[in-house]
Amino acid sequence: MVMANWFRQNYLEPLKERQRNEGREQGRAELLAEIREWDARRREAEARGETFLEPPPYASNGQDNGQE
Repeated sequence: MVMANWFRQNYLEPLKERQRNEGREQGRAELLAEIREWDARRREAEARGETFLEPPPYASNGQDNGQE
């Protein structure tokens, strides 16, 4: 029992924490890439004089958090 507790505290828990952190970092990187792609499309449309109605990827339900 003591060995199992030691293994869990010194191996499994740190491993789970590292995996959670890696998942968060990956999620942030993916969101940042989506934002950059969206912004490039927005700038291209603006340069052509077109109206760009696509909501930003970080906005929930299509609203830009009150900023327009």
